[in-house]
Amino acid sequence: MKITQLIGKRIKILRLERGMTQGDVEEATGISRSHISKIESGKVANPGLDTLEKIAKALKVTVSFLFHFDERTLKRRVQAMENRKREHKQEMELLEKKEKEIKKLKKELRSLKKK
Repeated sequence: MKITQLIGKRIKILRLERGMTQGDVEEATGISRSHISKIESGKVANPGLDTLEKIAKALKVTVSFLFHFDERTLKRRVQAMENRKREHKQEMELLEKKEKEIKKLKKELRSLKKK
């Protein structure tokens, strides 16, 4: 994996760990959301120190922190983020199911009150 891809993944992980969207980073840095997306995906060959400084500041880390990684740690963090994302999706599905049940019960209650 290229260094720019690793840095991009690092930025994305840090952003997600902080509960930030690319829009939040755009707002904090003035860097367009599309450019942030390209950096995170490793499509920008040289994001530039100025850009990395702005992103690091928005993520509340130092620029040098963006360069400290090993691939195994990065893969574990990516996997942990994917697991949390999957768990969140399951929780949302459960909430939606419960909401449907509540609506159904309310409807039944209203029909019983009419009788």
